[in-house]
Amino acid sequence: MQERAHPISPDIENLIKATVRESMQRFGLREVCVRAGEDHDGDPVIFIEAEYVLSETPIDTEITTALATILRDRLWEKGETRFPHIRHKFHERQQVKPRRKVKA
Repeated sequence: MQERAHPISPDIENLIKATVRESMQRFGLREVCVRAGEDHDGDPVIFIEAEYVLSETPIDTEITTALATILRDRLWEKGETRFPHIRHKFHERQQVKPRRKVKA
């Protein structure tokens, strides 16, 4: 794959990092890396990798799911049209909050 990605502005990178921190800091967030790239179809995207240390607070999957929407909305609000792909790298022993049962 040929790299054709446009660089990410410092303002957009800071917005991404702040947004991820805002939602995920309580779960042991250690570092957020942001890079431009292309998806499997060759479309320009933003890859976000969030690394975590082991935390006593179980991961809430509703928060990780909501983060993707919040981040996308904030980026589009700033004129950034590339889709953000977030990869969470949790500690292998990290606990996950049990899912809520939905009444049928």
